Amino acid sequence: MAERNNLTADWRGVSSGSNATDVTERSAAEIRQDIAARRETITEAVDRLSDRFQRKLDWREYVSDYPLVALGVAAGVGFLVARIFKPRPSAGERIKDALAYGVEDLTSRVRYQLDDLSARSRGFGIGKTVKAAATGLLTKAVTDYLQNKYSVHYQQYPEYRPEYADEDVSSF
Repeated sequence: MAERNNLTADWRGVSSGSNATDVTERSAAEIRQDIAARRETITEAVDRLSDRFQRKLDWREYVSDYPLVALGVAAGVGFLVARIFKPRPSAGERIKDALAYGVEDLTSRVRYQLDDLSARSRGFGIGKTVKAAATGLLTKAVTDYLQNKYSVHYQQYPEYRPEYADEDVSSF
């Protein structure tokens, strides 16, 4: 602070303990020395400030000081990036999933109805074999029926056909 006050006083031409004629009678060499000394002081201050700034922004220092926080931030960023770049199912895949869910639901309903029919005979034997065969046949029949019914409508849209999955759809 004393340096700042002296700089201001010297600049205005008034120094403490000297009159205005002393300031104007300074030689060019003294002025150059004064400028060089002040430049060196400013350079040192800027270097110290730069070092402190770099230490504050060094991520490695933060990771070593706060490893759990760094792990949490990395996990959060990874979760957000995964959500952004998550592949979304196409319309054809959504239709297939809906059909598969419907067939699975129908199969479970038939299985429970067959369980009700065979509730009287709990033994191992032909009842369970018939039930398993009937469930398999019914599932296959329903799947084939749905494939045949929807494959005609499905073929109208080339973007849903697997052989055209990698090609540009706008050419159709």
